[in-house]
Amino acid sequence: MANILVVTGSVRPNSVNEKIVPLVVSEVDAQGATVTVANLKELNLPFFDAPYSPTAPEFEPPHESVKTWTQLVANADGVLFVTPEYNHTLTPVQLNAIDWIGKEWEDKHIGLVGYGWTSGAGQAHATAREAFETVLKAHVASKQTNLFFMKDVNPDGTLIDEAGVKSKIAATVTELLTEL
Repeated sequence: MANILVVTGSVRPNSVNEKIVPLVVSEVDAQGATVTVANLKELNLPFFDAPYSPTAPEFEPPHESVKTWTQLVANADGVLFVTPEYNHTLTPVQLNAIDWIGKEWEDKHIGLVGYGWTSGAGQAHATAREAFETVLKAHVASKQTNLFFMKDVNPDGTLIDEAGVKSKIAATVTELLTEL
């Protein structure tokens, strides 16, 4: 049975993320995988401050929260990021989390579920895809979920097109699990 890590994308109170993450978790579970949620708000990772890059042989995670985060990623067969789009990229909390890890990303399978105004997080996903595939040597599923405000989901997180949202998430999860 595959072990999937779902990574939250916002630390804001009342974030849309709080409504989308449970949908993703439910779909992963429905498709028969084990699911764990990495709540970045609860992990409370410090800004990257290590003396060495995580790809350097000398790197040792200097904080307990970073050690926990690293183990979560290392133990996962695949990782699903649920992200709002901030300035055409992933959220700062997700970028920081990604930066804390090096070799654990190599050959890891990644899925992307996002939401936003103009591209439904498509621009954030393009940035993530480039970083994961080019720099970190991970594998990003081609079927990403792009949810649009005022079409798929309201800005408060309530669903406009519940069947469409669930179908998009299911396609991303299916491809991720198929690639494992």
